[in-house]
This record gives sequence, C-alpha cells and structure tokens, in this order.
Amino acid sequence: MEGIGIDTSETAADALERIREQDYDAIVTDIKMPGMDGLALLNEIRSLRPKTPTLLITGHGEHDLAVQALRGGAYDFVQKPIDRDYFIASLERAIQLRRLDREVERQRQALERHARVLEHVDDGVFLLDEGGVIRHWNPAAQAITGLAEAEVLDRPAEESLPGWETIGSLIPVATLPGPGSRGAKTVPLELDGRELWLSISGVKFGDGIVYAFRNLTEERALDELKGEFVATVSHELRTPLAAIYGSAQTLRRKDLDLDDERRESLLDVIAHESERLTRIAGDILLANSLDSDRLRLEREPVDLDGLTREVVDQMRISFAERDDISIQFSSPQPGAAVAGDADKLRQILMNLIENAVKYSPDGGRIEVGLEARDSRVRVIVRDEGIGIPPGEEQRIFGKFYRVDPQLSRGVGGTGLGLYISRELVRRMQGRVSVASHEGKGSTFFVDLPLAPAAALSETG
Repeated sequence: MEGIGIDTSETAADALERIREQDYDAIVTDIKMPGMDGLALLNEIRSLRPKTPTLLITGHGEHDLAVQALRGGAYDFVQKPIDRDYFIASLERAIQLRRLDREVERQRQALERHARVLEHVDDGVFLLDEGGVIRHWNPAAQAITGLAEAEVLDRPAEESLPGWETIGSLIPVATLPGPGSRGAKTVPLELDGRELWLSISGVKFGDGIVYAFRNLTEERALDELKGEFVATVSHELRTPLAAIYGSAQTLRRKDLDLDDERRESLLDVIAHESERLTRIAGDILLANSLDSDRLRLEREPVDLDGLTREVVDQMRISFAERDDISIQFSSPQPGAAVAGDADKLRQILMNLIENAVKYSPDGGRIEVGLEARDSRVRVIVRDEGIGIPPGEEQRIFGKFYRVDPQLSRGVGGTGLGLYISRELVRRMQGRVSVASHEGKGSTFFVDLPLAPAAALSETG
C-alpha cells in the first residue's frame, strides 16, 4: 500500500501507549496474544479511540471470538491464512472510513463555529430548506421579530412569518455571497399588530436558502418624518411668503394710489409675516440644538408668577383679533420662584398658550394657572378645543406631530412647539403631561422644581 506509514508493537501495552499518543487511521491486531487478548485490547482501543476502525486477525476455529469482536465494535476480522487481496481491500476501506470521519468531524466543527458566529451577529439570520421549512433561527432574528426559536423552527415559513407567501418571492436570492450578489429588498412584515420593515436578502446553497435581514422600521419612520417635515414646513412657509410677496408687490405698483392707512396696513402684514417666518426658523434651529444636545440653559431663580402674567398679557394682545377666545390667569400663591431659564420658560408658556388657542378653532376659554405642589410648582394650561384622540397623548410631544394633520380645521403650525416645550422642561428637571377628552379640550401640566432657598436669599 503506497503512501501508508506503519507502526508495529510487540506487546499490547506498547500498542496502547502508541495509540494514546497518536490518532491512527486504522489498527490491526491478532485476536490471540500473550498478556492481553485481542478482545480486551479492542475494549481499550474503543475507550481511547472510539472512532478508529480496528481489524482483528483470527485463526482457524476462532469464529465465535470473531463474532464477539464484531459485536464489540471491531471493523472487520480476517481469517488465517490471510487472503492478501481481501486484507488490503478491508484495510483501505477502514482507512478511507476514518479519513471520511475526520472530514465529517472537521466540517461539523466548522458548522458549529459558524453557528456560534451567527448567534452573535446583529442581523437576523434564518435558513429555509428546499421544502420552505425553517431550519435555523438565530437570536437576532428572535430579538428583531419577537418570534422565539420554538415558535418557528421546523415549521414552514408561510405558517411562521405572516405574508411570507407574498413577500418571499420578492426577496432577491443570489447564488453566491459577496459583491456580485443582488441588493436587499425592504418589505413589511405584520407581527402581532406591529408593522416591521425588514431589509432582507438571501443566498442559495445546496441545502436551501440562507436569509439575512435587519430592522429598518425606525429608519423608515425617520424617512416618513423627514417627508412630513418637508411638507409641513413648506406649507407653513408658503403662507407668510405669499403674504409678504403680495404686500410688497402691491406697494411697488405705480398705478395704485395707496393712502397712508392702506400703506401702513400692508407694511404691518409684511412685519407680522416676517416675524412668523422668524419664529418658524427659530423653532427649527432650536429643535436641532436640542437634538444635538448643544443647547445650554441658565439655571437661576425665576419669578414664575410674574413671568406667567407677562406672557398671558402678551398672548392676549397677540390674539386680540380672536374675539371668540378669552385667556384667563389665576395664581393662588404669587411670588413662587422656580429654578430654570427665564427666556426658555417664557417660550414654553407661549408655546402652550398658543397651542391651546390654535386647537380651539371654535373659540372658548383658555385658563392658565399656577399651583404649589410640595417642592414643585405646577403650571396648568386648559382649553376647550378639539382635544386629543385616545392613545395619542404621548405622540403629541413628538417632532412634527399635529392632532389635525390634514389641516381640516384650519389648524397650522410646524408641529415642533410641544416637542420643544417637553425637551426644555426636561432640561430644567421638570415634567410635562397632558389630560384630554376628544372634542372637549385638553389640559397641559408642567411641573417645575422650586428654586433652593439659598438661591432665593441671594437674589433677594
């Protein structure tokens, strides 16, 4: 036999020592030996090297021993006198079997390593066999979808993944991984009332298709938010720009004889709408500063009672043309000072009152009040407007959210006011909350910490 190395031993003890030190492709031993017979040696070999094939050489009349050997795990037995061709063929098969076992073991270990890797990747990975049954489902797949391995493993994908029969055919499947593979497809998956947008691609191999996916739900929501932002800001900018442009063009006309009152009215429109544009730009810049955590607030004692009175008086003047709206203020304990930034507190109050007026298209009473609550002061802004739909109470504090997104009631705005107010209050260690009944109005609460007594004495 070419290319085969052979070690020999005179005794069973020496053979076992060699077997301990080296993993042979095959072992050949006589069944009858001094000191230890072949069956005992076979047991030792099975203990040391259970996967190494062992051939036993038997003499005439040792058939029963040969049968015992086979039952004990021997690969084959060869009778004396030895048929050379049979012996070589049997030994070659044994060596081939052992090498095949080693290759299978190597591949098994490689698969285990790959499986362990898949357990720790951020992308969801699952394997469909040729029959469309899920054979692997990694922890990331469970984390992203909320579907446990026990729920999906060994089940058809069409049963485990709602809508798979439709979206499965849309997913690109490459024959080889790498740069030449086709791009991933973003598809929706409806799971327990949640809509997940997953970016999925597949690679085909001999036993089926491996799919890898990642969750793009937040990215898609962000894209939608950007779209809403562009649409909202475009709408909000168009109205004042049109008013400014129209007024300026009217003032420029040579064929019109404008009296002083009419000219002053057009200039007032330009000034008012310019201020509106400035507020919109200011809100956008402030929201960006809040998002990037670049905004720095002052922290000093602020006379909240006096500040709120000023803001209420200012808002009454701003909405003087709304004769269907009344803005009232009450403060049972004047003089309360909170720790915060006076300019930003003013903006919070203006946002809340303006929001109350804006969402009271049919008019009504706006009530602004202060309440002392232990170590805090509560600001209350209550309106009798359109209210907030059930389940939307927390969403209203998100960027660009509006209760009336279609502007069906003439309610405009960038949708940044409440977001800015909440973030500013948070940075002053305060809290904003809301209670509302749709169609009956809303009440906003702002809880702010009282200024420390030491700070009050220093300012006094």
